[in-house]
Amino acid sequence: MRKYRLGQSRNAQDLDSPEAYAREGRAQSKRRQQSAERLQTHIEAHDADSLLRLPDEAPWAHLAEATLVQRHSQWVDLELPDRTPLRATLAGKLKGVKLVCGDRVRYSPVPVEAVDARLPQAQVVAIRPRITLLKRGGIDDREPWQLMAANADELWVCAAVVDPPLRPGLLERAYALALEAGMGFRIVVTKRDRANVQDTLPELDAFRDMDLPIHETSAQRGEGLEELRCLLAGRTAVLVGHSGVGKSTLVNALIPGLDLRTGGTSRWGTGRQTTTAARWLPVPSGGTLIDTPGVRTLSVRGLDRGMLPRIFPELPPDWCEDPMGLDPEDEDLGLDYPERLLSLQRLWEEMGERNPNQTGAG
Repeated sequence: MRKYRLGQSRNAQDLDSPEAYAREGRAQSKRRQQSAERLQTHIEAHDADSLLRLPDEAPWAHLAEATLVQRHSQWVDLELPDRTPLRATLAGKLKGVKLVCGDRVRYSPVPVEAVDARLPQAQVVAIRPRITLLKRGGIDDREPWQLMAANADELWVCAAVVDPPLRPGLLERAYALALEAGMGFRIVVTKRDRANVQDTLPELDAFRDMDLPIHETSAQRGEGLEELRCLLAGRTAVLVGHSGVGKSTLVNALIPGLDLRTGGTSRWGTGRQTTTAARWLPVPSGGTLIDTPGVRTLSVRGLDRGMLPRIFPELPPDWCEDPMGLDPEDEDLGLDYPERLLSLQRLWEEMGERNPNQTGAG
């Protein structure tokens, strides 16, 4: 009679077959799915719209309100209405909710659930409805959206005149995100002292024609900063831009004494990233800046193509419905800025790359 080692099946050879591995794979996948579902609270897995849905805050409307400044793995940092900081834990029903800098929350000074006594003795129990939500397209259906900030009034996109060079494509993408979020939009040109005074920055002509606000600044010379401080009074603005465009230098100039680390550019002309997470920065003169990490690009994946005529108003509306058959180098089109048609084609194509579970027309 054949003997088997402890734990070895009498059908050991069968367990080494491809069918056995497939069965085990399906079993593991089911276990992972069940585990994920236990962590999900009021959220349908992988659905782009449901991932943004928040639990009802009505039962907690009597509790005090605060602003979420930063989320850590086990707790969150809050700011009270008088700017006092507070550290709190999250109620269990919020563990699967995607929170972001700027979220307005309801908290209890005494935990409503049993928590470790070493943790902060306050607990966030509800998220208030978001007035605005700045987000960019995710990389796949597991993360259809990457949240950037909530409840901000304006999006300020920083563009350096040099080091790294000004890239209009990022400005168009940022404008698309601002439109989608229902936020105001401004272009902040940094390092203006690095360009000749006679340089009119023709890369921005198309945006000037759209009457979008453009502010030229020089943190080194202090130029254009007072106007930005006035615009911030009582408002919240999100700063985005490529690494190395001078966001941290601009923030240091607007908030004296903050001394954020600055990175400049590498020998390849790309920026060195110094901001690794969104930061909530109160401005002494009034208002708040949300400084975000430097980006390589801003994905518009899954956004509504219906906003394209507002981003490219100089182009015929029917071109925005399907621009792929047009040639930007065709002189018969009479384009003042051929690169704008090329950018339209890129955005139109990327917006069509919708999440498999995303509903609604493109």
